[in-house]
Amino acid sequence: MFENLRCPTKTCYGWVCEVEESPSSTFYGCGSCGNIWRSLEQLNVAIDKIISQYSYRKDVYSKSGSNWQAIDIDDEPEDYEELVDSEWDDE
Repeated sequence: MFENLRCPTKTCYGWVCEVEESPSSTFYGCGSCGNIWRSLEQLNVAIDKIISQYSYRKDVYSKSGSNWQAIDIDDEPEDYEELVDSEWDDE
């Protein structure tokens, strides 16, 4: 599920990975910006939020049930990183 999942943090186009702290504890984090989500639900809410702010963000996710997942990396818009980088202009 988390292969090639783009980070839903404003101005970040890094990758989210699943991190196992212990056999019974998992969280999700972005190695580029350092943001973490303690649950899959928090990550899904963050994706919903960034899509509502920037509609082009939806182009790198697909919904499966109540969870977001990555699209195939070859199907990402060529200018995705440029678009996300332009979010700095909103600061």
